[in-house]
Amino acid sequence: MESKNELRKRILKIRNNMSKEDVEKNSRAITDRITSLDIYKQSKVVFIYMDFKNEVMTSNLIRHMLSEKKRVVIPYTDTINTVLIPSEITREADLKLNPFGYYEPKSISPVNIEEIELVIVPGVVFDKNLSRIGFGKGYYDKILNKLKPSAKKLAVAHEFQVLEIIPAEEHDVKMDMIITEKNIYG
Repeated sequence: MESKNELRKRILKIRNNMSKEDVEKNSRAITDRITSLDIYKQSKVVFIYMDFKNEVMTSNLIRHMLSEKKRVVIPYTDTINTVLIPSEITREADLKLNPFGYYEPKSISPVNIEEIELVIVPGVVFDKNLSRIGFGKGYYDKILNKLKPSAKKLAVAHEFQVLEIIPAEEHDVKMDMIITEKNIYG
């Protein structure tokens, strides 16, 4: 079995070479799947990532959530302490491009992690057992480990990012569901 680092490199190479059209098409299909789910409809406070480098695009889903008056929580990256700070936005204008090339809140408006009902989780590689490999810094694992037990973890990925099985360790947090443009796992 490939190591986590080997898998990361291999899948990121494929993802980074995707056309903008394919990323947009997949993202639209995934957004449609998410918004039709009861788990989404029932959630009032949603923690969602801002996409970066051919990740499943989240801007349309964020606009949709804001129009539905959901509380939209975006990660603010504290690189010094290697933590994500869940921060609420009320409109797209609350976002700014950071030095790493993705959007985050202009100012921190912290949300208690206990209030989060649904997390839309990014990742590099997943498997059909709902395991996840991220970028290896542990930012999301720290947040996912602190969620209340009823909060749902919904990962989004392009279909090629979901493999049969990947290396997983006991401390790795499993997803409740993985949504691709072709399938819903979980």
